[in-house]
Amino acid sequence: MSNNGFAYFRNNIAEKLSDTALQQTMQKNSATEEQSFIQAIQQFDDFEACRERLSYLRKRALNNLDKYLLEFENKFIHNGGTVYWADTTDDVIRVLLEILPDNPGMIVKSKSSTTDEIDLNGIAEQKKCEIVNTNMGEFIVHQMTQKSAHSIKSAFHLSQEEIVDFFNTRFGTNNNAGSEEIIEFIRSLLRTKLTESSVGITGANFIVADTGSVAITENEGNISMVTSWPRKHIVIVGIEKIIPSLKDLQLYWPMLSSHADGQKLSVYNHIISGPARNEELDGPSEMAVILVNNKRHVLLEDVVLRESLQCIHCGSCLSVCPVFNRLSAHAWPSVYAGPIGSVTYPHTCNEGENYFHLSFASTLCGRCTERCPVKIPIHDLLIYNRHLAVERKMIPAAEGRLMRMVVKRLRSRKSMDLWSFKIKSLVFRIMLRKSWMRYKAPLVFAEKSFNASITEKKK
Repeated sequence: MSNNGFAYFRNNIAEKLSDTALQQTMQKNSATEEQSFIQAIQQFDDFEACRERLSYLRKRALNNLDKYLLEFENKFIHNGGTVYWADTTDDVIRVLLEILPDNPGMIVKSKSSTTDEIDLNGIAEQKKCEIVNTNMGEFIVHQMTQKSAHSIKSAFHLSQEEIVDFFNTRFGTNNNAGSEEIIEFIRSLLRTKLTESSVGITGANFIVADTGSVAITENEGNISMVTSWPRKHIVIVGIEKIIPSLKDLQLYWPMLSSHADGQKLSVYNHIISGPARNEELDGPSEMAVILVNNKRHVLLEDVVLRESLQCIHCGSCLSVCPVFNRLSAHAWPSVYAGPIGSVTYPHTCNEGENYFHLSFASTLCGRCTERCPVKIPIHDLLIYNRHLAVERKMIPAAEGRLMRMVVKRLRSRKSMDLWSFKIKSLVFRIMLRKSWMRYKAPLVFAEKSFNASITEKKK
């Protein structure tokens, strides 16, 4: 196991668990999210049938990925846009350096997990330009020099009081400013940046094969300006985001918004099919889509792990995960955190790195699977990863030896009943004091074994 990766995660666990303010904010925000979700799904007459249908649509798209991606490329080029294929993050950077203007000046971007996979700040340095995040949450955490705490809600770990205090100190806003005043202040700052921008970079919630369109959903309206005000619009999107038909959005969008934000439908929903036509008054004169692989083929080639690519990145598995709600995304080393990130990142991380320990950071309660709108069996995939970790000898040697010893004893009734429950509890406390018990509750053995209890009942 990668000592660096494991040490990073372990140290973050200790830090986050000791942060009382974080624990309170995460629990409060998660409870609010739960109530909003319950209200939002009331719009579906048969919610489980919608999940089944969405799962089927995602499977069909992934099983015919090559066909739909080529169809999208042909249609989008016909619409006047340009399509680039990027196998790695280095390829994305190479394409961006090629298509960005020599002196781009101001570049504005929307919140996008796919754009976070690459080092846009490095590109800004090479092109000598400024890249500004227009998403409210992203703007706040960026100003606070922090990492996004949630795939959808970047400032999920912050309370309103913390944000107000920071803006009072950093920008000199009113001490009694409420959330609306802070939002208005940020909006005025971003509008200035947007008017000065020459390039807009976004991700995409979906790319539509039959019309060659990019579908983006949001609540703030900033993406509307990022995609229409600058002269050039660049979309960086994962290949798994393809959907066969525009009509599929009538299910995708309400399911996404109800799981992501607890809304019936997001405030702004965009369908962009290329650069502006001659008769159109707004929109970019150039539009390009970069289709990103970045090891998604590894997940695609494994029949079991392929299901993880069905994810529509609603973030709902994070919001219900008891582990994530104690740690936030800050504990994860990858862009994709929480249960789904723990499934995918061990397979998409850099060559030679080992992050299978992420799959062990789960209670396997199954709430992520129950909540997933596309019915990904996330907890089963975590178990599958654990199996691969053992099979590929990706776990610490000492842990492997311990588990083999425990299994050997469990296979022998005589060994299991050899000592009293007090002695067994004491032995395990001593043996595991520097490993298991540093981060988990001690093992407590029952006073009577299962065998003894059943024998007594028979008598």
